[in-house]
Amino acid sequence: MDPANNDTRIIKMVRDAAQIHLVVATLLVTVTFAAGFTLPGGFESDKDSSDKGMAILTKKSAFCAFVVTDAIAFVCSAGAVFSHFVMAMTHRPKIEGQSDIVLTHKELRILMKTYRLATILLFLSMSAVVIAFVTGLYATLENSVGLAATVCVIGCLAFLIYVLVFYVICIEANK
Repeated sequence: MDPANNDTRIIKMVRDAAQIHLVVATLLVTVTFAAGFTLPGGFESDKDSSDKGMAILTKKSAFCAFVVTDAIAFVCSAGAVFSHFVMAMTHRPKIEGQSDIVLTHKELRILMKTYRLATILLFLSMSAVVIAFVTGLYATLENSVGLAATVCVIGCLAFLIYVLVFYVICIEANK
């Protein structure tokens, strides 16, 4: 197979996948941003309270874990969006004719490294969102231990799914 043809195929695959990643990362940025301002448990609304406007659950560890993991998810997804933006702006293929996409070897290497970084950030963001979801629900359901524990178990299924997907990929890659 012609190396230039293979590079063109790789670039097209990366660009197609990057479009999907960008949509997911943008949705995660939006959701985590909104979750940061619509906190579980709500805000103190008593006008005579010294804590007026503060989150009600700030003293609960599950709530603190929610806030931290939501912030991690936001930063990682924003980093993924930024990485995709940089890829689009700095690694625009030069189009020669109708179908040839040309990048130097160095540009292709940088494109692939940026793509991998964006993918890792997106995976970290997805993991942090699951933890934020579970801890946010746990903080609000703490008085109902059975329901809170059920939510934690169901949330952990997401990580089981992640492991299974990586397992399948590794098995197929080694065939």
